Amino acid sequence: MTALWDVSTDQGVGLSADEFVDVLSTHHDRVVGAWQALTPEQWAAPSRNTAWSAHDTVRHVADAMEMGAAAVAGDPAPFTLGVFDPNSTPDLWLAESAADAPSRTVERYAGAAQRLRAGVGERMAAGDSSTGMTVYGPAHWTVNVVHIFWDSWLHERDVLLPLGLAAESTSEEQRVAALYGLLMAAVPARMMEQPFAATIDFTGSGGRFVTAVHEAGVVSSTESNRSDTDLGGDLCSIVDALAGRGATLDELLPGAPDMLRSFAQFLAG
Repeated sequence: MTALWDVSTDQGVGLSADEFVDVLSTHHDRVVGAWQALTPEQWAAPSRNTAWSAHDTVRHVADAMEMGAAAVAGDPAPFTLGVFDPNSTPDLWLAESAADAPSRTVERYAGAAQRLRAGVGERMAAGDSSTGMTVYGPAHWTVNVVHIFWDSWLHERDVLLPLGLAAESTSEEQRVAALYGLLMAAVPARMMEQPFAATIDFTGSGGRFVTAVHEAGVVSSTESNRSDTDLGGDLCSIVDALAGRGATLDELLPGAPDMLRSFAQFLAG
């Protein structure tokens, strides 16, 4: 039987070092190959991020990967942080690479991804349980790594789908994306100090029942084999919707808790 995975703000990623690095490596290698195959016209085309072209979006992902690699290694941040604002900070980072060619952007992403994987493997194998800073506050350091993965996985779809290209991913990648997408959707409960629990039946490739819980400041997202829930649907479509893309949660998950919609509406806004 396949082991069940989880992610929580206090315990981090519930995968072994080898499992997690394998997921990251598979994703990084595929993304680099897909981006290297894009034509100049495709690089200039709009992405699902309506304010960004495909190249803008990939430059953002490369920026985030460099930030993540530096954080894992304990190196100085490559960008001036200040107070992180998800609505403005990524655009400020983009200004530094405005003149870069797509080949340079892919090179930055690939190099940072390699550094990140090496650091993740070493720290997880050593049993490092330290706390790091995420976009929504302190958490186990691996949570930030999952955020970087989720950001790359989501933006891969943002670039490829509008171009009419397949955005394929392995079941293992999809499982991690679903765990983190639902964990992120429960973060507003943590911010408002409200208890919360919701379970979704993620059908399709890599699907599992996943339950997100907020209790006493800890947010967790956990797989299970069985659960009684009326909420369910295609994994990739729901993770998209949790991030404000594609069909709405009202369309995909009628009766979903308001708290799940609040995060999707924030990211779509």
